[in-house]
Amino acid sequence: MIVYKEIAELNKRFPLLNEEKILLGTDGSVTNILEILFEGDCKVETINQKIVDNTNYREVILKVNNIPLVYAISKTPFKNIEEENLREEIKRDLLSADIPIGKIIRKHNLETRREIKFIGIEKVDERLKTLLKTNYAQLPKRTYNIIYKNKILMEITEVFCIRGKLK
Repeated sequence: MIVYKEIAELNKRFPLLNEEKILLGTDGSVTNILEILFEGDCKVETINQKIVDNTNYREVILKVNNIPLVYAISKTPFKNIEEENLREEIKRDLLSADIPIGKIIRKHNLETRREIKFIGIEKVDERLKTLLKTNYAQLPKRTYNIIYKNKILMEITEVFCIRGKLK
């Protein structure tokens, strides 16, 4: 996938804010970008979390200054983390604290890369509108993998809701 071309095509059908283009296309930390844009600490509100077959599934809202900005679902197959101590620490961070994934990666000083799989527009149902405190019917969405030591550490899907919330 050539990310800038995908975003350019999407922008023809659904005009995007420059900040949305950056969030859709970044191969870095979304947490960091949100903190810069909204000038505050990024917090996680966990909506749902469970472990099935040694894979953590987590549904969250990312907020800065108590403003809901991103709906995210992550899938973390613990078997792909070979180092037992690291696996247990990441598992503990995901389960016991509302820590953004970008901060977990930074905390453990992991050298990772992001591989974008999908960029598009999400139709927003009433549940998502309520969680994100928005009236928009469609929002930018992407799915990507975080790769660590050539294995998928996490698969993440994000729906961005920054429209109307930037100063």
